[in-house]
Amino acid sequence: MLRRIGILLFVLAATSAEAQQTDTDLPPSDTLKQGSSLPEVIRKGTLEGRFRVFLMGTLNDGAPADYHAQAFGGSLGFSSLRWNGIQLRMSGGYTFDLWSSDLTKPDPVTGQPNRYEIGLFDLTSSRSDNQLAYVQLFQLNYRSRDERTSVIFGRQELTTPFINPQDGRMHPGLAEGLWGLHKSRKGIRVEGGWIYRMAPRSTASWYTVEQSMGLYPTGLGVDGRPSRYPGQVTTPGIVMAGIGIPLKNKLNISGWNMAVPNAFNTSLLQLERGSRDDRWMIGGMVVRQDRLMNGGNKADSLAYFQHDASMAISGRLRMNLGRFRWQANYTRITADGRYVMPREWGRDPFYTFLPRERNEGHGDVHAATINLIWRTKSGWRIQADAGQYWLPAISNVQLNKYALPAYQQYDVNVQYQFKGNWKGLAAQFIYLMKLPMPDAIHTSRQAVNKVDMHHAELIINYAF
Repeated sequence: MLRRIGILLFVLAATSAEAQQTDTDLPPSDTLKQGSSLPEVIRKGTLEGRFRVFLMGTLNDGAPADYHAQAFGGSLGFSSLRWNGIQLRMSGGYTFDLWSSDLTKPDPVTGQPNRYEIGLFDLTSSRSDNQLAYVQLFQLNYRSRDERTSVIFGRQELTTPFINPQDGRMHPGLAEGLWGLHKSRKGIRVEGGWIYRMAPRSTASWYTVEQSMGLYPTGLGVDGRPSRYPGQVTTPGIVMAGIGIPLKNKLNISGWNMAVPNAFNTSLLQLERGSRDDRWMIGGMVVRQDRLMNGGNKADSLAYFQHDASMAISGRLRMNLGRFRWQANYTRITADGRYVMPREWGRDPFYTFLPRERNEGHGDVHAATINLIWRTKSGWRIQADAGQYWLPAISNVQLNKYALPAYQQYDVNVQYQFKGNWKGLAAQFIYLMKLPMPDAIHTSRQAVNKVDMHHAELIINYAF
């Protein structure tokens, strides 16, 4: 596999030797507007790439083990010029382990596996060397002359409320399928398609939608035993559609529906007033989930969706004060059932989401967070977050899939974008602390890598 990827990247580099490098994935010209032969479309394409250095460490309170990992990697890709609106894109990625703990061994005190650091590599196949190579993009895409309609077929990066890159490791999550988008002259945005294969972040392979459900830790079933749905779900893929409509008075409404046939359906309705730059913004969303057919398998113990329905609401109030803004957020997942969504597909859509933890897999949740964000003229972005997450008791297995104690989280996220001759270089530092709620009852096994912990990351990116 490594050899094949190496050959592919060599061919791409040789093909693009005369290409002009740009800061976007758009070609310098569109052959809809000027004549061009097919050889020129290939020869004058662009070479794109990214390098990333990622340092990560976790300190657990007490006797459980601490961990660290340092990885280097990136991607190299090629985009042709457009020919009658059609473009070819492809890319491959690689990751090397520079210096890390032995992530193959469970914690000697609690017996629990590593949680965060293994995600820099391939968590489906822990190995001592952690040298990886993988195919990322491989697609044909079409864009209309007025650039309001586009269609992508193949391997791509999607950003939706439920399927998204969640690019917090060495490479983002990707999807394969057919996806279309249209923007009307009045600003209405309609998109959707069919996804039949996934490449979750922290893995090095492509999987069918069925296979991708359960690559990450799966927690407990509603009966309190380890979940048994991995490899047991039957579905032809994911069908998703979304619409965004701008209304008067800076009001925007959007809706999404994602159906996983034979498993579950998830709908989202979101209403926001005010833009990112307005002095005030208020927003809210409602998420509803329903079981489809047998939840993924005729046997309840093997099904992914093991209850009839779930419901969640989430809201945000934001105020801008020049280069500083604050955001207050709240989420309620009702006690009707767990909100579940394969973690392999993306992060939670709720306003209360904070880095390195989710509320997926839980019901009867109250979550409240505040974000303080400051941007400087020189390119710094500094964000401080605080959150409280009231979860059901660990013993309530029907509403607490991952045996996660109720917790508090505090974090600082510092980012810097370089300019001038250093354009394309960016650095990010994240520090977070997670503590159990004072009345949370848990064991060391349930706390390790979840609460009573400190976690830090330093990420350096260069894109061209």
